[in-house]
Amino acid sequence: MKIIAVISLLMSGLVAAGQSTMPTRNLEVTANRTVSLIFPSSIHSVDRGSERIIVQKSTATVLRVKADSAFADTTNLPVITSDGKLYSFLVWYALSPKILTIDLGIHDNILKDTLLTAFALRAKQAGSSLHGIKYAAGNVVLHVPGIYTNGEQIALKLRISNQSSLGYEIGGVQAAVAGGRSSKRRAVQSRDVSILLTEMEVPVVRERQSGLLVIILPKTDLTRGQALQILVQEKGSSRQLLVSVPNKFLINATLLK
Repeated sequence: MKIIAVISLLMSGLVAAGQSTMPTRNLEVTANRTVSLIFPSSIHSVDRGSERIIVQKSTATVLRVKADSAFADTTNLPVITSDGKLYSFLVWYALSPKILTIDLGIHDNILKDTLLTAFALRAKQAGSSLHGIKYAAGNVVLHVPGIYTNGEQIALKLRISNQSSLGYEIGGVQAAVAGGRSSKRRAVQSRDVSILLTEMEVPVVRERQSGLLVIILPKTDLTRGQALQILVQEKGSSRQLLVSVPNKFLINATLLK
């Protein structure tokens, strides 16, 4: 029996080690209204602290909670999602809950955006080390003075120099992988790369001026002969700037911590 108890204790410790616990949240419920909890990942398990609360999983990521009847004390509601996160709720009865829909993914998105923004700022302030990666059209030059990484994402610092007499309003930025050949010597078609964040110093680069632009991309797999292409489009005009960044510059990106 002692051996079984020890094994159970070790197994529970391993499960706990694989989880990350989110801060405990307060949750008001009532008997005549349903509170909806929206999780960023699918719900793996739910444990009611009291039978006075009713829970129902309406979709893979939505849990509906209400009270069976009025109760004076508090209870808890632990929820584990498929990504290993433990959400803990302290539940009490209220005649009229202040919030009926709680999106638990909002905090994660805000944290993610904050980290990406901080990385973009570090890349913007970092020293420039690249020369020669540029493209010009209509007296506007797109130059890549620096490529950086935090180990998980890649940040490209782009400088737009407007040498024309017309302002250049940035209409959009796209990224794609192009070039290279398959094992059968056939040309590989280009594929789009999602841009995680775009930070513009100014939305419009005025005539005879320049502006910085930082984009953050996920780590991208490039084979020999492939390159990362960045397309900057002018809003309402045809001055498109397309710069090609060979793979060797990406794998030697400056590490920023």
